[in-house]
Amino acid sequence: MSTISHSLRDQKEPSRSQIFTHSFSLPNGQVPLSEIPAVLSLSNPEDDDDAQEDEVYAGRLALTQRFLCFESLDRRSCRMSLPLYCVRRVERLNTKRSGVFALAVVVWHGMRVIVQLNALRTQCESFCSLLRDHLRAVLPSMRKLKPFTAGCYSEYVLNPSLDPANADKAKEVGEGSDVPEKEASADAATTSAAASSSSSSSSPPPYHAGLGARFKYPGDARKLREKSKMKLWRSYLSIHGRSLTTTRYPQFLRLVQVGLPSALRGEIWELTSGSIFNRFDHQGEFEAILKENEGRKTTATEEIEKDLHRSLPEYVGFQNEEGINSLRRVLYAFSFKNPEQGYTQGLNILAAAFLIYCSEEQTYFLLDTLCDRLLPGYFTQSMAGTILDRRVFENLVQRSLPLIHEHLVRTDIQLSIASLPWFLSLYINSMPMVFAFRIIDCFMAMGPKVLFQVALAILKINGEEILSVTDDGAFINVLRNYFATLGESAHPEATNPKHRNITNFQELLVVAFREFGVITTETIASERKRFRQEIVDEIELFAKRSAVRQLRDLGRFSKDQAGVVYDHMVEAIYRSRHERQAKEAAAAVAAQQGGLSEKDKAAAAEAMLAAKPAPPTSQDFKEMRIDYETFLIFISEMATWARDEYIVSNLSGLHERTEKKVAEHELVRRIFRAWDSEKRGTLSFQDVIYGLSPIVFSSGDVLSSVSWFFKLHSEGRESLTKDEVLRLSESLLYLFRNEPGEGYLAAVSQLISQAFSVGGEVSPHGVALEREEKAAISA
Repeated sequence: MSTISHSLRDQKEPSRSQIFTHSFSLPNGQVPLSEIPAVLSLSNPEDDDDAQEDEVYAGRLALTQRFLCFESLDRRSCRMSLPLYCVRRVERLNTKRSGVFALAVVVWHGMRVIVQLNALRTQCESFCSLLRDHLRAVLPSMRKLKPFTAGCYSEYVLNPSLDPANADKAKEVGEGSDVPEKEASADAATTSAAASSSSSSSSPPPYHAGLGARFKYPGDARKLREKSKMKLWRSYLSIHGRSLTTTRYPQFLRLVQVGLPSALRGEIWELTSGSIFNRFDHQGEFEAILKENEGRKTTATEEIEKDLHRSLPEYVGFQNEEGINSLRRVLYAFSFKNPEQGYTQGLNILAAAFLIYCSEEQTYFLLDTLCDRLLPGYFTQSMAGTILDRRVFENLVQRSLPLIHEHLVRTDIQLSIASLPWFLSLYINSMPMVFAFRIIDCFMAMGPKVLFQVALAILKINGEEILSVTDDGAFINVLRNYFATLGESAHPEATNPKHRNITNFQELLVVAFREFGVITTETIASERKRFRQEIVDEIELFAKRSAVRQLRDLGRFSKDQAGVVYDHMVEAIYRSRHERQAKEAAAAVAAQQGGLSEKDKAAAAEAMLAAKPAPPTSQDFKEMRIDYETFLIFISEMATWARDEYIVSNLSGLHERTEKKVAEHELVRRIFRAWDSEKRGTLSFQDVIYGLSPIVFSSGDVLSSVSWFFKLHSEGRESLTKDEVLRLSESLLYLFRNEPGEGYLAAVSQLISQAFSVGGEVSPHGVALEREEKAAISA
């Protein structure tokens, strides 16, 4: 079963393909099949010259199984992740210049992506051939596109008339003034969004929307300039694509940094994080998981129930059962899908925050992407990712703000008491929600580096006050007072009105992105790699001490000796998982290969079945337990008789090494069953300690060893049948098989002959029960 050490050891540096997948926010498993230099530009289907996009970018075009990806040479200006199932057709353009190979990729809503391939003709044709094959492969997914995009709010931003509630409003705005039709539509969409968020009795919108559409979004829409933001986004989306096809040009990041319009925020979060692609690929999964596990209760669901009413209780949407039920469904579904991760405190805050702007299904996939890619290891039992990033942040403070770091160390102020809540809740629990959501906007679009940049900016801006505090309480008060004034002017005494209008929050973002812009995604990855092993060792040591401390009975072991047993169990679990994965992979490859005989296919299927571990229970994820396959590895490391050793040499015979192989026998199964006190098919750390204690500490006490071995074969009874005597002798032969000489054979033969000569059922001391009864009667 899973353990803390297990999951930490499995963390590896991302491969080139994984880095590519993460940089384009693609679903897991997408790898570049072909890459080629290219120049990209967009062409809008509308006739309005103002809407045409004349910017072109040179970069590299990559094709994966389901996506066409482009990244500009500077890796910042332009980026596109275009799903192939959104492509309507691909045209070869007739260019005036010879040797130019250009394509027009037309997506479902009419936008044309013009791509000029800058490579040899054979390379271009090979790329196009591969593109054609994969376009054919995604044809079944194209049928799901129309109903999926019908639920995206960007469709209603560009076409407000699609919403029956908006049609009349758009018509009134368009006919009652000389405003151009596009601006009238934008006004109608913005007005409709504001109206839907101010009324709690309106019917649900036809698109994916969060609780804010019913209970009002946080903040004052007028102060947040929602109308102006929506117009800017409508202009951008009309040129650069919408929902699944949105291309990131330089304006995209600038629009994100000034704050997203509330009604569009959930969809942009989905797009920038990549969860929208997972939602498309797994349509119906959220409802299916809830239906499949309806009425099911686990440890995770019990913990979720405790936290439901503590999740953003200040927001009106979570002051009634509608919001609470939505939060419950999302957290339940997430815990059912990820039983090993389950539920940890902090997830409820993020899920509640996402539900304000996202539907339940959107939130479910957003949480999955957050835990899997954006904040790996944050919301696990060990919180390894959080502890690692705490160490990374402390090192960044030491490098970037040495005076503050020295003061905190000198006064013994723990920086983590501030940084951990910031990172775990994405600042939601630390600052007013309207500002925290602005940081989340940037976090989704730019990645985890934003959390570090903002945290460093907070410390720098409050540096003078921090240098004057001497304890943790005063340190927290300084930060709390600062967060309370984020909406106030940063320069109230300035004579220039523009300077007076700059708020503390705007200043915070400027400091974060300008002064700490040198902290990149690569910087964070490098720092994590640097400190990962150190954190792994710390957590494993803490886990071992906790496991030993929680033992009900150490038996005759000391704490140090129990720690050695724990280390062997952890190593066995680690080896067992990787051996199972290797078996599954080999069996899967064998099953997929053509030309296999029926016998070989059956053997491959049997291997896959044998490699598949038993389904774990919720309690198995709370404590370290091992199944029989893992126990074989464990006992082979603890006892020499439980393994076979071979001398292996190379072809020249100059180098030799000893290989160990697990030797399975019925005796090992008997030991496993005897130690399984709860009859659960797995052993806990306490079970192993109980089982090992009489064996390890039986030195010199031959009678107790004989008694233990006897009871192991009698299944707890006080006597053995003749068949059980034979099995006992087989176990003895197995135990002594590696002993030099053959003296043990005579001893085992003598035991069998004496047992059979006595007759009846044999007791541990070799006396027949019948004779014992007769002696008792005569006495």
